[in-house]
Amino acid sequence: MGNFIQRINNSAVRDGTYLPTLDGWRAIAILLVIAAHGSDSIARFLQSIEGWQVDLSSTRHIGLFGVQIFFGLSGLLITSRLIADEKKHGRISLRSFYLRRAFRILPASLVFLATIGLLALSGVLPVSLGRWLSTFLFFANYSTAKGTWYLGHFWSLAVEEHFYFIWPVAFLALATLNRRIGATVAAALMLALWRALDFKFQITGSVPAVFWGRTDIQVDNIVWGVVIALLYGDTTWRTRLENFLRYPIVIPSLVIFLIAFAIVPIYDWKIDFMLLTIKAIAIPMLILGTMINGNQILSYLLETPVFKLIGRLSYSIYLWQQLFLVWNTSTVGSMGILQSFPLNLIAALSCATLSMLFIEKPLISIGHKLASRLATLNKQTARTSPTAPESAT
Repeated sequence: MGNFIQRINNSAVRDGTYLPTLDGWRAIAILLVIAAHGSDSIARFLQSIEGWQVDLSSTRHIGLFGVQIFFGLSGLLITSRLIADEKKHGRISLRSFYLRRAFRILPASLVFLATIGLLALSGVLPVSLGRWLSTFLFFANYSTAKGTWYLGHFWSLAVEEHFYFIWPVAFLALATLNRRIGATVAAALMLALWRALDFKFQITGSVPAVFWGRTDIQVDNIVWGVVIALLYGDTTWRTRLENFLRYPIVIPSLVIFLIAFAIVPIYDWKIDFMLLTIKAIAIPMLILGTMINGNQILSYLLETPVFKLIGRLSYSIYLWQQLFLVWNTSTVGSMGILQSFPLNLIAALSCATLSMLFIEKPLISIGHKLASRLATLNKQTARTSPTAPESAT
């Protein structure tokens, strides 16, 4: 399929990062989240129409697998974009990067937060002020405020935001590809070691609900995506990765491993923690493999219209599904049938579609126009200022 990074640079639309295969991966990730969060309502639905006694609680954990796919994709995609921008312009612009990210992520999430806040003030939802504020301030995954289902998914968005805050600055500061590879590999391994030590010896004393959502516990899932993107940005490693991922057995083996990891219980914590790292490496490797092997069945599936559509809506769906797809222990009577399958799924998809059409698309467009103007201004400044540093932002 040609150079992955070049395809990102050439095939982008609107948000500057569009590729059909990646939309397919976003679709898989959000479908796993939907299956996990909708498990109780689906079980109730099946019981009501057929009298089946169905227990789908064992599927709840696959939602985390979906989130980890989002993480791996973020590390791979954001880093590839940074590399492409650096190759094209000779530098990256931090101001342009943060401007695009802000207009991509914040408007939809702020509308959702405002909606939840109003429902909480009206007594419809059980949401404390402390929890709402910590979520608003990107601190949801460290907050000890009383938890609530309706803002529970913001732990993963906080991890992503923390990554966006730190990595572009580190990318710029490290300057060279070898330094970036060395630093990120070391960081990923240190984070994995820290996770195991903190879990075993309770160094921070975090309760499980906080521990497993913390950025320092989960962000290596993003960092390994960064590592794969950096390796692929190196000519020698790119050839090695392409040769490896083109072996017919590699992609099926990665798929089998990830499925087995998701469904087979592990009873030894040391093995489990080792497999967490292997899984974090396997996910971006598999994503990259589907980019390289565009003629394989999985790649074709990921680029079908349905998967592309779901993928484009994935961020909006992720935000709004939390209000409607609710486990039995967190349902509220005032929401009524809107938390019952299939109306809960219809409501989530409807809100997501409205969010995409009337909030995300217009503001993404505005963000990119502002970033383009800023880039043009930077170029003009660079031409008229012979002393402007190469890494100016």
